[in-house]
Amino acid sequence: MSFSIGIVGLPNVGKSTIFNAITGESANCSNFPFCTIDPNKAIVPVPDDTLEAISKYVKTGKVTPTTLEVIDIAGLIEGSHKGEGLGNQFLSFIQKVDAIAHIVRLFDDPHISHIGALNPERDLDVVETELKLKDLEILRKRMKSIEKKAHSGDKEAREEFNILNLLEKKISNNDWVKVNTLSEEEKSAARRIGLISVKPEMVIANVDETMLKKSSDKLNELKKYSSSKKMEVIPVSAKIEEELRELQNEERNQFLLEYGIEKGSLERLILEGYKLLNLITFYTFNENELRAWTLQKGDSVLDAASKVHTDMAKGFIKAAVIPAEIFLEHKSIKDVKEKGFLRIEGKDCIVNDRDIIYIHFK
Repeated sequence: MSFSIGIVGLPNVGKSTIFNAITGESANCSNFPFCTIDPNKAIVPVPDDTLEAISKYVKTGKVTPTTLEVIDIAGLIEGSHKGEGLGNQFLSFIQKVDAIAHIVRLFDDPHISHIGALNPERDLDVVETELKLKDLEILRKRMKSIEKKAHSGDKEAREEFNILNLLEKKISNNDWVKVNTLSEEEKSAARRIGLISVKPEMVIANVDETMLKKSSDKLNELKKYSSSKKMEVIPVSAKIEEELRELQNEERNQFLLEYGIEKGSLERLILEGYKLLNLITFYTFNENELRAWTLQKGDSVLDAASKVHTDMAKGFIKAAVIPAEIFLEHKSIKDVKEKGFLRIEGKDCIVNDRDIIYIHFK
């Protein structure tokens, strides 16, 4: 598994329809609140032109792209953190994802119910608040369980209590608290107890087709508001995406271009996911498999080895590294070696995006 994104939002904002559009699944998307009971899950291959290009010049048994897991979580409402609606049951699913995609509704349709007047900024705040309130509940419960030990001289418990207390204050004050703003100790504590609101987030605006073709005040206001919260907005029309599912790739791409859209919803979601999670792609291959992997930007060749197999990391000797563009220019490992472009690196070498890596290990 490479990374996962959880789709959240109020009931009837188009989560399941957009989930179907992104994944090609057929989740129920009827017009009533809490249509989604059990979270819908799908694993989709990440489109990768570089992987496809490499596959033309290597002899291997199979080609395996990296993947994205998409989880469509039931509609949240005010009070979800206390179990209102289908709250606690589904907030627990959000704890497991790497990033969150908020679906907010910008289209107006009297035939599809909505909680209150159409107000995407308010809807976004409702869900954000529920995530923060759930985190405060998680933090306070953990702090209460270790408080006696922390005050009795247990150094480890005291350090954890202090870190959790700091996180609790930041979230209570409505500070901007995300993984990339936390110290290593805070990150570790947040992940260990499953905090939700610290996860990287994006906004998917479910718009009508007119908003795709021309400037929209509603969409511009949402973009400005989301920008203040450091969240990127991806405009998607669930209605149009449903129609696109019936088309072949060439027709689909032509249809998108008519609306000024260069990439489909899946590609845009993946690109934003990579950006939010600071990910890169690297490749490995042998006679059995050519495979794409994801890695954190700034990670080393040893981290890449560990990603492939723990035995590779334990017995690591060295790594042969070739940038994919160099390989594709010469079209064979033999040619790359002869021309001196194959680099032999130690375990501390930083992996670059689109590196091809061959790991030597005991």
